[in-house]
Amino acid sequence: MNNDKLLAIHVFDFDPKNNGGESLTLSTYIYSNGDPNGSYWNQTLTLQSYCNSASFNLCGTNLTPNMLRKLADELDEIIYKNHA
Repeated sequence: MNNDKLLAIHVFDFDPKNNGGESLTLSTYIYSNGDPNGSYWNQTLTLQSYCNSASFNLCGTNLTPNMLRKLADELDEIIYKNHA
């Protein structure tokens, strides 16, 4: 039996203004398994296109805030470099 407790769910929509039947979302599920050292999380990246969808479960390879900041910094750098 799994005693892990769901602590929180966060859903990020990459294009919240698009109501045309398509979306890309990152859902993060934060769990506690009773370990005093912290919690763990699972993520799902889902592309929804009308009646079809594709999902990637990112269990164990999460998109962390630090990783996403690094990605944003790299994109800013390459965009600025090519438009300067």
